[in-house]
Amino acid sequence: MHWADVIAERLAAQGDSHVVATGITPSGPIHVGNMREVLTADLVVRACERIGVDAELIYIADTADPLRKVYPFLNEQEYGQHVGKALATLPSPDGDGSYPDYFLTPFFSALDDLGVEYRVVDVHAAYLEGKYTESVKTAIDNRVKIRDIISEVSQRPLEDDWFPYKPTDDEGKMHGIKVTNCDWPWVEWVSEDGRTGRTNIEKGGGKLPWRLDWAARWDWLDITFEAYGKDHSAAGGSWDTGQHLAPIFGSDPPMGMMYEWIYLKGKGAMASSKGNTVSGKELLDIVPPEIMRYLITRVKPSKHIDFDPGEGLISLADEYERLEQRYHTKLSEIVHKNLGESSRKEQQLIDEARKFELAQGIRSGTVYDSSLGISFSHLSTLCQIKSRNEDLLASLAVTHGVDVNHPDKRLIDRVKRMRNWVDSEWFPNDARIQLADSINSADFTSNELEFLHIFSQMLANSEWVEDSLLATIREAISNSTLEPRQAFTTLYQALLKRDRGPKLAALLVELGEDNVRSLLDQLN
Repeated sequence: MHWADVIAERLAAQGDSHVVATGITPSGPIHVGNMREVLTADLVVRACERIGVDAELIYIADTADPLRKVYPFLNEQEYGQHVGKALATLPSPDGDGSYPDYFLTPFFSALDDLGVEYRVVDVHAAYLEGKYTESVKTAIDNRVKIRDIISEVSQRPLEDDWFPYKPTDDEGKMHGIKVTNCDWPWVEWVSEDGRTGRTNIEKGGGKLPWRLDWAARWDWLDITFEAYGKDHSAAGGSWDTGQHLAPIFGSDPPMGMMYEWIYLKGKGAMASSKGNTVSGKELLDIVPPEIMRYLITRVKPSKHIDFDPGEGLISLADEYERLEQRYHTKLSEIVHKNLGESSRKEQQLIDEARKFELAQGIRSGTVYDSSLGISFSHLSTLCQIKSRNEDLLASLAVTHGVDVNHPDKRLIDRVKRMRNWVDSEWFPNDARIQLADSINSADFTSNELEFLHIFSQMLANSEWVEDSLLATIREAISNSTLEPRQAFTTLYQALLKRDRGPKLAALLVELGEDNVRSLLDQLN
């Protein structure tokens, strides 16, 4: 049984309506690693819907959080003056709009492409609108109790004068501000440089510290499920603390589930602050949404994901294509059963089917009754040797029975994204088809050199089209002493410096007559 269905059954046992929360501080590019949390929540919502349980996904944008430092992707001179201010109050890096919108807009666009349905909760706006007011008052009234809970649970003693609210100063900054007195709704404070002032909490001048903010929103948003990163899961961490704080704010803590990181191959865990990312928008430019969703559906949240946007992504896409074929030929008729109603083998098949179903952009099932049957590895080759879609479709008509006049929309979409992929920095070099810069006679035997000379001479009388070039290759082989396999290997080594490659005639057309002739002329 798929893990999302297990969670849905547990939620169903607690009630027939649920609010599933996810979110992030939009301090930088929102990457594929962040997308795991959102898609994890989306899968739970969809699993609830499948069994008739009402569920809503809310995306909480922590725009009230302060800019903690000037990140590598920001201008030091411009943003140095803004450190400590709420993100919602900062200018966009491109000068158009707000700072959070600069990062959230492409992210939300990616969520729309992925078929995620969500309601956005803007935290800064929520403070201004008074949504947190009662929670803040509760925190202040219970500050000694809360201080003791945090100190005990986190094993990190707080000072006696610790205050459960971070006000902004007259410059809008929260860093280095210490509360000296509270006369609701006003707090008095002193800054690190000795300035003093007053802030009206009811006007949204500041925010609760993270551990309190998290527990407070569980209450006023009626959250019943939330996935959280492993950085929050340690004993005494923010999730652990939240379990003790939630009742103070008037609610039980939601059901939770820890998820592991997504690691970018060769660079470690993705982190916007380090520039170690692939954004959701970047990934969707090169692969279809269902592949991105499958990256998440195929792995239990408790297991980390090694993400390779090169060769690993081709392997992942081909794995998805095989699953799609299997789904349409065998798994689509699988009857979904609860854990206690099915055998282990049945549950394995159900899990396999659900990995595919939950990877789809639509809310349930799939609109197709068959797979394309074209591997991504094959498509990546075709996109490199067939620069025109007409020629690419003609080739697939021969090999895969594609209707060139009415091609599947999925195919056209995948070709578009594949061409983007081939042109990107992420496309693996081992899969990239590129004409050799030079050719050295010393790399070949006398018989191989003789064959290359024969082939080069015959090319002079060949039209630069596939049929003619294929005939030339065959004739050159017949006039040489090489076996066909050795002859083809020799040509691949001469042209690409590898032992094999795509169909030679089509490859020659795409490499270009002048380029190929210039390379072979180096043998003279």
